[in-house]
Amino acid sequence: MDTKLLKLLNGNEQNYPHALEGQFPRVFEKIMELWNTPDFEHYMVDLMTTTRTNREGFPREVASDIIYLIMLHERNAASADDHSWAKVLRDDQA
Repeated sequence: MDTKLLKLLNGNEQNYPHALEGQFPRVFEKIMELWNTPDFEHYMVDLMTTTRTNREGFPREVASDIIYLIMLHERNAASADDHSWAKVLRDDQA
């Protein structure tokens, strides 16, 4: 388990992205590497969208973990951009 992420989750292991880390460890490591950098949002958008037809997409539980991390990152960001990826996801669910 990533201690930095666990701290952001206030130690709540229930919200930890176990499926993502277990099934796609390199993707998980890249997300944590880019956390709080300018490239984070771009990487997340690239993960969740594609223009290539040969991609199958992520399993539901992994996609859910990725979306949760996007929203967690947004919530923890110092200033939120009104056109951010996480805001679009929230607005779409409303």
